[in-house]
Amino acid sequence: MTGKAHATLDWGYKGMRTLVIENQLLRVVYLLDKGGDIIELKYKPLDVDLMWHAPQGHVNPAEYVPSIATVESSFNDLYGGGWQDAVPVIGNGPQEHRGAKYGTHGESPVMRWDCELLEEEGSTASAIMRVQGVRYPFRLEKTVRIESDQAALRLSEELSNLSPQTLEFFWLQHPAFGEPFLSPGDEITIPPGSEINNMEELNPNGRIAGGRFPWPNVKSRRGGANIDLSLVPPRDLVAEETSFISVTEGWYALKNPELGLSFKLEWDPLIFRWVWFWQDYNLPDYPYYGAAWNVAIEPATSLPNNIAKQRGDDDGVKIPGNSSIVTELTATLEAV
Repeated sequence: MTGKAHATLDWGYKGMRTLVIENQLLRVVYLLDKGGDIIELKYKPLDVDLMWHAPQGHVNPAEYVPSIATVESSFNDLYGGGWQDAVPVIGNGPQEHRGAKYGTHGESPVMRWDCELLEEEGSTASAIMRVQGVRYPFRLEKTVRIESDQAALRLSEELSNLSPQTLEFFWLQHPAFGEPFLSPGDEITIPPGSEINNMEELNPNGRIAGGRFPWPNVKSRRGGANIDLSLVPPRDLVAEETSFISVTEGWYALKNPELGLSFKLEWDPLIFRWVWFWQDYNLPDYPYYGAAWNVAIEPATSLPNNIAKQRGDDDGVKIPGNSSIVTELTATLEAV
């Protein structure tokens, strides 16, 4: 298969600006007016979108008026699934850091992002997206690039501290996968030697006992056989939990054997030292009322802010004043 890669800002979705970047194998749609979210990651040969989509859909922040302000912030109300960056704090709200208060997952997932095309058409298509904090002095710039004939999305991200003082930054990549790509029996591969850290008190609706376990086998809190986290469970399971995985290398893979399709994400483990593993399987009541069935496998600089502070041994990444860090990630889709 030969041809060109394309990038365009000409299309909108529910009144919101988008960036569409694609080639013969891959189509990626970013929602610029809400968090810079990836709302479509489609493998064209199989016509399969890998992203999970929340039952309320992708909500336009400009058209949404909450019935009451919540301590969690508007993250859950506006969260439509997909993949977003979360910075400068991560984890459930409310949180406080250096005198400023934040809701769930900080500022970047609920803000508008700017975007500029760099290469509109050719052997490579690329664009740069930007967002700047209000309560915390950060700027995040993300260059997204695809090449013709390759089912790979390449991300180069620069996180800048705009203040004169050294500051901590907590940063999370938040891709959530859903049906039809996610199916019972899908296989999750994490680098050998990685360790699962599960905090039972954080997961009242979870299956896993508290403690540390080598990937992928963990103890069940209800007794009986160990649970193999490398296999997506049956469709009728009711559970929800987030575990934290200390990784030995910067990659993971999620494979659907029935479709013959694999997703692999690679990153710098010196920046993203943890993987958060969020599973929501049919959990009743707010926010998804039993309509969620997803897995999110999320590279992170840290444990959630409040847990990191309690432990005193994990504080995100520090950036000196008026300085930046640059890191790269690659997402690859492959027929297997």
